[in-house]
Amino acid sequence: MSPSRSRLVKHELASAYDRAAPAFADDADPVYALLNRPLADALARLSGRTLDVAAGSGALGRLLPATVAVDISGGQLAHNPTALKVRGDAEWLPFRDGAFAAAGCAFGINHFPDPVAATAEMGRVAPVVGLLTWVRPEPPYAPKQIVNDVLGRRAGRSRTDVGALLDDLGNAVGSAEAVGDLLRGAGLRSDARVIEVDVPWPGVDAWLAYRLGIPTAAGLVSDDDQPHVRREVAAAIGTLSPAELLWRARLVLGLGRRV
Repeated sequence: MSPSRSRLVKHELASAYDRAAPAFADDADPVYALLNRPLADALARLSGRTLDVAAGSGALGRLLPATVAVDISGGQLAHNPTALKVRGDAEWLPFRDGAFAAAGCAFGINHFPDPVAATAEMGRVAPVVGLLTWVRPEPPYAPKQIVNDVLGRRAGRSRTDVGALLDDLGNAVGSAEAVGDLLRGAGLRSDARVIEVDVPWPGVDAWLAYRLGIPTAAGLVSDDDQPHVRREVAAAIGTLSPAELLWRARLVLGLGRRV
């Protein structure tokens, strides 16, 4: 990706996450707290401060004892309860070499135009790097497909422009092989594997708030149209079995240690 295109992508992503920050903090963070637990458990065993890269509103940082949060979105950081927060670019971290015991990045590596540079920067500032991202292609999940189908009918599409961009970025790193390559490219000994995390069904209201609050769908439906969307989603989800409501998220967890 050219430098000018990279700057434009970062601006688009930061703006989208700024706009979505209040809803993201309220409705997405409870889901990400469950998804982030495997990475948090791995990093919490280490003594010292962790750099939370692409920290957002703090879903990972809340699970760790001592963190510094860095994110390109000031709006997200405004909702992050971590005391030490820096607005910055993951590809140019404003910290000295070896400043942290570890660097963790939960669902951020799939947002970076240059994930190689971002991983190298994490490896520069910390001897241990933890990465968490989605497996791609994504296994089907009926409640998500229902929301997408309803958005397609109501809004004409189920993904924002930013969502389409994130699809491309996420596909590039959505395997254990890709994440392992990133860590090894940063000079780290790599352990990258696919894991599964069960997310219990939160109810229609919480599920729809989560799906509409993230930047991939935020703004597609007007406030006036949201009650209609909820009724359609609730009616369709009501036909699903309990087994179909359980979300078994498939993720890539990568841990790298300095050789």
